[in-house]
Amino acid sequence: MKRGVPRVLALVLVLSGVALSAPAFAADPRVPLTQPTLDLPAETGSGTGYCDFPVQITFQNYNQYIIRQSTAPDGTTTLQIAGRARATVTNTVTGESVSYNISGPGTVVIAPDGAFSIDTHGPNLLWTTVANSYSGVPQISYTTGHVTLHVRASGVTDSYNLAGSQTDVCAVLA
Repeated sequence: MKRGVPRVLALVLVLSGVALSAPAFAADPRVPLTQPTLDLPAETGSGTGYCDFPVQITFQNYNQYIIRQSTAPDGTTTLQIAGRARATVTNTVTGESVSYNISGPGTVVIAPDGAFSIDTHGPNLLWTTVANSYSGVPQISYTTGHVTLHVRASGVTDSYNLAGSQTDVCAVLA
């Protein structure tokens, strides 16, 4: 009888080890995101540009993931995004650049017509053209804190709220 106890105990330990390691064998539920280099045109008076000079945004250490995704019956998709990332914004005329931590996290809600809203916390880099921007918001903005915004299907930002700080990246690179 005493000989069987160590075997049962060993079996329990092996099975509990397998049970505890099972998540390591499971598929990763996160969906990795990629972000290509962006070349944003200068504003020339048409409202379709960003800064008074062209800029390039490159992404480093881009390890952002959709950690939760859902779709409502009406087709509205909600994405919760987390991870870490850095972005470098470069004035392509002068070569001057600035780098930022843009790790978020945040939630993006996308309507079937293409309108979307963002609810984000922490450090983020946001950009919009002159014509689509919300009053008082820089075309390229580095924010820290809580930001909520809504963009119509046409691309026009129709609401923007920030509880935190904001840096006008175009002014930094001018």
